[in-house]
Amino acid sequence: MRLRPYKPCDGDIIASWLTDEQTFAMWSAYRYQYPMTGEQLNARMNAAADNPCEWMMTALNDEGDVVGYFLLRNADYEKNSVHMGFIVINASRRGRGFGTQMLTLAKRFCFDILGMKRITLGVFEPNERARKCYERLGFKPYAVEDADFEFRGERWKVIEMECLADEEA
Repeated sequence: MRLRPYKPCDGDIIASWLTDEQTFAMWSAYRYQYPMTGEQLNARMNAAADNPCEWMMTALNDEGDVVGYFLLRNADYEKNSVHMGFIVINASRRGRGFGTQMLTLAKRFCFDILGMKRITLGVFEPNERARKCYERLGFKPYAVEDADFEFRGERWKVIEMECLADEEA
């Protein structure tokens, strides 16, 4: 697996993975409009282009196919911290280690290339599969927020997690 900057040609591919509304809600907290489109991701890319503290990344398998995506934002170069969000793996590839591979590369990028000391992310409480993946990769909860997020009558809390460079082996 390898990472590269997001390209406009990735948008429709990534959007095609987010057809289930609950998955979409857990992924985006409705910061995008459902149903997801490549145009929405490309609009975000255009906005990120002018923001020195935000960029989008795409994960490719060994054949060069797009298999994952995430956004890095809120980079704080004084505190050496960055937030990772909108993390998604192609649904047909889930459960086969692609998420672990992508996030391992993302951590290396953040720590080794960007020189960050802290990576944060948030995960909705019902998204246990994602949370367990993050924990296996060294992310630890540091706060639980009673978010104002509701999906079909359920209220979802956000578990804020962090991974610190000095705790890496």
